[in-house]
Amino acid sequence: MGKKFVILDGYTDEPAGLGVPPYIDVYPRYIAGAIWDVDRESKIIYYTIDEVRSDPSAFFRDAASSNMVIVVAGVVVPGKYIGGRPISPEEVERIGRMLSNVFTVLAGPAARFGMGEEGGKPAISPSRFRGIYDAVVSGDPEIYVKDVLLKGEEKAEEWIRRKDYSEIDRFAILGSKIVKQHPNYNYNLTAEIETYRGCSRWVVGGCSFCIEPLYGKPISRDPRSVILEVSALYEEGVRSFRIGRQPDILVYGSEELGKKENPKPNPEFIENLFRELREKIGNSILHVDNANPAVISAYPEESKKAILAIVKYHSPGDVLAFGLESADDKVVKINNLNVTFDEALRAVEIVNEVGKGIGYNGLPHILPGINFILGLPGETSRTYEKNLEFLDEILKRKLLVRRINIRKVLVLPNTRVSVIWKETLLEKNKDRAKNFIWIVRHRYDPLFLRSVVPPGTILKDLYVEKVGGNNYTYARQLGSYPLIVELEGKFDPPCVLDARVIGYKGRSVKGVPLNSCRSS
Repeated sequence: MGKKFVILDGYTDEPAGLGVPPYIDVYPRYIAGAIWDVDRESKIIYYTIDEVRSDPSAFFRDAASSNMVIVVAGVVVPGKYIGGRPISPEEVERIGRMLSNVFTVLAGPAARFGMGEEGGKPAISPSRFRGIYDAVVSGDPEIYVKDVLLKGEEKAEEWIRRKDYSEIDRFAILGSKIVKQHPNYNYNLTAEIETYRGCSRWVVGGCSFCIEPLYGKPISRDPRSVILEVSALYEEGVRSFRIGRQPDILVYGSEELGKKENPKPNPEFIENLFRELREKIGNSILHVDNANPAVISAYPEESKKAILAIVKYHSPGDVLAFGLESADDKVVKINNLNVTFDEALRAVEIVNEVGKGIGYNGLPHILPGINFILGLPGETSRTYEKNLEFLDEILKRKLLVRRINIRKVLVLPNTRVSVIWKETLLEKNKDRAKNFIWIVRHRYDPLFLRSVVPPGTILKDLYVEKVGGNNYTYARQLGSYPLIVELEGKFDPPCVLDARVIGYKGRSVKGVPLNSCRSS
């Protein structure tokens, strides 16, 4: 009989990768695959941190009788979530201490880079958890776990990183069946898919605050391996996929990736990939995530063709997240950001030109999302003015933006910003930051939402996620950055329904249900 393992998914959120429900990231899947690659008879039990909070006794009973417990943790781009609450540093510590009689492994960003629950302050270093866990894996956890099983705890090295995807491609397929243990399985579970790791801007150091350049030169997966993994997940029952684990989907397959700061997109490669993915997953949801606006601005024709290829095979309601971070040229220069005011504006225009057509589910096919980071070195009152000027210019040109993300910088160890950042910077601009967030949420968000989903828009296939107070329910479609719809009345999940948009509320819309609940 094989050994017993417990994987605790504390959820992850990184610049290129999301694992907060309804998403499942690659870490638990790769780790499970590594275990089953060594011993197909091994028993693996998967828990989410929310399940542990609901029934701690079940988790600790399984953990205490296991050969190894792997805790996956680390939010490095903190956000607000309705699908789950990421594990806190205190919970990471407490769980590790309570399992002192079991071999414990801490994996994910918390072990490699650090973690934080909110921006605007230094992150908690991985060193905080050493001595609590038997292994704090600064390398790739799936490689470490495999080495422990093959070589033993003494010879396995926590810092070892993969040099290519030869083993990962195998682990990804073997580990796909772990999704059946996820609480969102058979409902709104979305699998995050990796295409390459590392940022193209590593050649110039990358953005001051970002962890992606720390991976070094980008390494890419063979597209056939991506397709095989997605096929395996589909066979296991997953019906929503996000090709989101890369800094820029448009340069996957570029011959210049790893050689130039802004590689030229390869539209034919992108089209072949998405065509084959669509052939494998039928009418399942297929979305993407990040794109570099500097690449789109530098190569408008190639970018248009690549985005058109995505639109041809994806699902509507898709988002290309732009890491603008700041529209202030001074902040851009000091922090080595990737795009200027004018370049970002041009990229927004290009995505609108290609992607603003309405799809079957009531949303435009693909729109840009804008990311701002507050508290970066060089920030002044002028920074906030420039950020608002950028949004004003988008409105003036009647362009669409799907969503605006605003967060305070999380200062992670070993990033360049950790050397030059001072907490007094945020304190000095505290009132300006608060005012900026209020203006965006109360003035700009409703205007953009009204343009994206005008009153009367019918949004199809909304999955109920949360029943709130005051007789309201919150539901979302599947995919990237799904729009939150507030419905009057109580609808308990599992429940899928359609709704008509009747109003706007901050970053969400108000809707009226058009039918009774379906199970899926």
